[in-house]
Amino acid sequence: MLIMQFAQFLDHDITLTPLNQGFAESIPSCRPCDSKQTVHPECNPFEIPPDDDFFPQFNSTTGEQACFPSMRTLQGQSDLGSREQVNQNTPYLDGSVIYGENNCVLQMVKGENGRLNASDLGDGSKDYLPRTTTNSECRSASGLCFYGGDGRASEQAGLTMMHTIFLREHNRINDALQVLNPSWSADKRFNETRRIVVAILQHITYNEFLPRILGDDQLDDFGLRLLSDGFYEDYDPTCSPDTLTEFAAAAYRIGHSLLRARVPMLDNNFTNVDPPLLLRDSFFQTDRLFAPNIIDDIARGISSTPMEDLDRFVTNEVTDHLFENTQIPFTGVDLVALNVQRARDHGIPPYNDYRDFCLGDRADTFDDLSDTTDADAIQQLQQVYQSVDDIDLFPGGLTEAQLPGGLVGPTFGCIIGIQFGRLRQCDRFWYETADPVVGFTEEQLAEIRKITFSKLICDNIDGNNNIHAIAFNIPSDSSNPRVPCDSLPAPDLSAWQE
Repeated sequence: MLIMQFAQFLDHDITLTPLNQGFAESIPSCRPCDSKQTVHPECNPFEIPPDDDFFPQFNSTTGEQACFPSMRTLQGQSDLGSREQVNQNTPYLDGSVIYGENNCVLQMVKGENGRLNASDLGDGSKDYLPRTTTNSECRSASGLCFYGGDGRASEQAGLTMMHTIFLREHNRINDALQVLNPSWSADKRFNETRRIVVAILQHITYNEFLPRILGDDQLDDFGLRLLSDGFYEDYDPTCSPDTLTEFAAAAYRIGHSLLRARVPMLDNNFTNVDPPLLLRDSFFQTDRLFAPNIIDDIARGISSTPMEDLDRFVTNEVTDHLFENTQIPFTGVDLVALNVQRARDHGIPPYNDYRDFCLGDRADTFDDLSDTTDADAIQQLQQVYQSVDDIDLFPGGLTEAQLPGGLVGPTFGCIIGIQFGRLRQCDRFWYETADPVVGFTEEQLAEIRKITFSKLICDNIDGNNNIHAIAFNIPSDSSNPRVPCDSLPAPDLSAWQE
């Protein structure tokens, strides 16, 4: 499950598609079918069909047609022309999910003495994310939700865990650098720590995460294979790292298929903590998470539990109960339906266009999909779409067979590969850069290359002495045994000592 959770954390680093809002940044209710006329002109609700297996087609009180709420994405221009959407985050893989996409957010998360702001339980445990009462989406009984560099840090418990691990890593490295270089100012220490943490995020992404998503062949095809030594020389100052809307609104939403209904938790002895946290009970509800050991239990649980298969099946926790008010039936929304609606809002062409672009193999009939898609999926697509050219990109991509050694099919693999290729090649501050002004020394780079996510967990949860050596694979006595944390390689920060 760590693959799913890391994927969401990465997504929040490189893309945030802001929606239109009401007065004082309020969130209008676009659930009524006439809300475009009565609530907000950018409301874009869509009707619940008669054959939905959970949501009723008609309001049981009024008898009127029922709709799913949907707000259109904020448009990026006021002049005439094709509507373009805004990416509110920096497209670079630059740790903005930790440090914020602009200086205002940075100053909010930045603490004293080079550290990030944190909450202290007062029991000697490691840092927790700070909390605030200003999150408009917060559903906690206390009114308090966590905040971090990205405003979605409280969206669900696994994501909160990821934010917490990287918060703790920053503060851990900062404290170590203070010992090594006591003459450094707090600002210098903060900025150097930030540089190291961003490098760790980039290294884990390309060294551990992407090979499992794409498989080995795609790493070479899109220039994603990291160097084992030396510097990266292929920076292109003319290319654009902008987040592709096909990536953000469709191809990289693959994690929705990997979700499990419950957030697993394991204690320090790797024994199940019962009851597990139901996903619908953790959407912007953080009170339970502000307790000793629970973040640590979630880290052990998510890294030790198999995820769901990447296919066209998605847990009903997010197709029936996403952001549900548990006191009122049928107040959730369908995440997959929203994905399709969002892609249409962005004007994304149909799946067949991307199949043609990526594979050079446009389908003329549904039967032509058989080289990538099984017969049962093709039959279901025919029941939904009149023409093969009508298939939306998100459901079309999810039906494809996986690439060798990867999780996604060839069309999503192509879009994801292009995006992450750009994120490396277009980034002047890429951690492997040979630029001596912004890059690391060869000695420092060699230390960063030692980091693994398993070591990151070991260093940043309480009471843990053992962990499986490869965090993105499930534990196995034969192929991925649990080993002492001290046996895992770790960067030697003395490479930063002046």
